[in-house]
Amino acid sequence: SVLGARGGGRASLAVSAKEQQGSRRLQAELMRMSDTQLQAACDELAPHLLELSTHTFGNYVVSKLASRPQAQNHLLQAFRGQVVRLLKHAQGSRVAQAVISSLPAADARLLVGELDGHVVECALDTHGSWGVCIAFKATHAPFVLAQMSRHMLALCTQQHGIRVVQQVLLEAAAADMDISDAVSTLLDGELSYLAAHQFGNYAVQTALRHCQPSQREAMLAALLPHLLALSSCKHGSNVAEMVLLRASPEQLEAVRVAIFEPPSNTLTQLRELMANPYGNYVLQALLRMISPAHRENALVLIESETAHDNFGRAILAAAAAAA
Repeated sequence: SVLGARGGGRASLAVSAKEQQGSRRLQAELMRMSDTQLQAACDELAPHLLELSTHTFGNYVVSKLASRPQAQNHLLQAFRGQVVRLLKHAQGSRVAQAVISSLPAADARLLVGELDGHVVECALDTHGSWGVCIAFKATHAPFVLAQMSRHMLALCTQQHGIRVVQQVLLEAAAADMDISDAVSTLLDGELSYLAAHQFGNYAVQTALRHCQPSQREAMLAALLPHLLALSSCKHGSNVAEMVLLRASPEQLEAVRVAIFEPPSNTLTQLRELMANPYGNYVLQALLRMISPAHRENALVLIESETAHDNFGRAILAAAAAAA
């Protein structure tokens, strides 16, 4: 045991926490302690909590303490003024997330307030991006949404930034917060470029799913003219399917006519979609959304255009399975 008589020459709890086996034993014992023992342990560890939070083994001990009321005031005092640094640290971020998630609401808001002015900096960081997501989930701090919204275009084209954009939009929408500024930033940017971007497409899909109707109409109006191009690329095809899902009946009918009943009777769009490894899935999605009569006519057309070098057979098989 890392505990025991204070005489006996036992190592301090802080020293034990820095050793691999000592850290594991201490974590287990913290869960078994009485309230009095736990209070004594927290008091002893208090001066070392910040240092342990970024330690390879010590961070696990501090994370275990995050949910214990006896430790929370010590943790709040230790982390004051250190939140940005901790969130950008590999071990520190894990601990800070646990602490922010566990503290009483007012204390969590106090710590998260230190992110004000540093949201973008943290969002672009590997570890900080997870921290921003947790900080917003725990507090719904309006400044996080506001600062993210102003820098949407930079964030949603970066691997870690898009994590923050997607999670904050989802959390804000679930909490009935106004995400219109974020969506406006997307609309003011190159929406079709973002829709085909390996990271940006997730922002566009999330916005389409959760924005207010007037903004959804604006997004659809901007994206529908690019539907064929989006359908033909890996990331854009996901957005193309979302566009079809969110389109009005009139918009969906216009897409159907353009593909299956073009005025010139040249089936260029249909052939391109059938030949494309991504576009054929968008075509399958469209078939599921149109009326049975139109679907039947479309399938006859697809069958006539099926060849060894396109995905016609796969499209027909999927339609038959869904019938």
